[in-house]
Amino acid sequence: MAWIGYKGIWFSSGKSQLEQPTEYLAYIIDRSFLIRKSLVRRKILTQSVVFKNGGQLKLRNLTELNARSSRADFIVYDEEAQADEAAFNAAVSILAGSSLGFVFHISTAAKATIFETNHDRIKLREGRFGTKNVFYKPWYEVGFLSNKREWYEEEKRIKPGWYFRQEHECSFELPSGAVFKNVDYSSYGLILQDQRLCSGVDWNPVAGHWLVAVKWTTDMKHVYVMEAHDLGNGYTHEMTSIQYNIIRTYYTKGNTLVVEDGGINEAYTKWLKEKDAEVWNDGSRRLHYEEWDSMGINKLQAASFITQNGICIHVDKSRFEVLAKMIEDCHWDTEATEPKIAKDKADSPHALDAFLHAISPLNRIDNVIELGAWY
Repeated sequence: MAWIGYKGIWFSSGKSQLEQPTEYLAYIIDRSFLIRKSLVRRKILTQSVVFKNGGQLKLRNLTELNARSSRADFIVYDEEAQADEAAFNAAVSILAGSSLGFVFHISTAAKATIFETNHDRIKLREGRFGTKNVFYKPWYEVGFLSNKREWYEEEKRIKPGWYFRQEHECSFELPSGAVFKNVDYSSYGLILQDQRLCSGVDWNPVAGHWLVAVKWTTDMKHVYVMEAHDLGNGYTHEMTSIQYNIIRTYYTKGNTLVVEDGGINEAYTKWLKEKDAEVWNDGSRRLHYEEWDSMGINKLQAASFITQNGICIHVDKSRFEVLAKMIEDCHWDTEATEPKIAKDKADSPHALDAFLHAISPLNRIDNVIELGAWY
């Protein structure tokens, strides 16, 4: 693509990962038709090649500085699963002035990464437009690798199953194990019309406040996600009556709502109580407040209620893409000495937290059947 006149950047996720592409680039230039002086204008430290027609290819480490200071027609992200998300997001503007805007996402598969997010997004585009955009090559489909069958069979015997599938079979895996394994991501129609909505709210002024509503089957063995709303962001002085009126519908008309409380959330619960007092004087509402500890014990208990009682979570991936992804990626903290759900301090899964508030025992208290109660 560079040879025919386009400008491109090959980004490696780590500086050490530039070594092999640098060798490849030098090899291609020196041992192919590109060696002709009429084609190559110059090569710089074998990490950049410029053609006389203006086309060029640069090899760069993916950092925010490199991302913000470059312009190109196409980008290759190598080992994208290991990419710094802030640097990746900064690189979006690189293609802003190009009429081509071609992006290659290349990586070993790994769950709960920006590579998986892009994989799922592009895979979904295949169905919408009838195009082939995602390509897989497990080891046994690559000729020079399949010749080493004995080596791969030995690797499969001695390496953990998740590691072998991830490294050699293009499978997205969670090394520490997924928390929720009994999940149905297929679509579903109108169900449980007579059941009330059990909802939860998780506050976050920057990433956004989330509300998730679910319905239980009468035997408490299935929970269906019925609604998931990004309520927008904002601190308490920025919260609006529109946001309140949306929340209000989920604790009236027989529905019940559990709202996150405690710590910095107290300001939001105060705002909600004040708004509620202004417009509501009927005692029929079902509004509860739930404080979660900073150690994540309450969150673990909420998840354990689902996992230990064999409850199936139903979440329509086409309707609730964000929440479905968070449920799918929820995994155990490998550095914790006791069972603990991993949490990204910079980007906590607030839709998932709202879902866990929705299945709180405070919401289930009116159900006739209770299983494995832990409160």
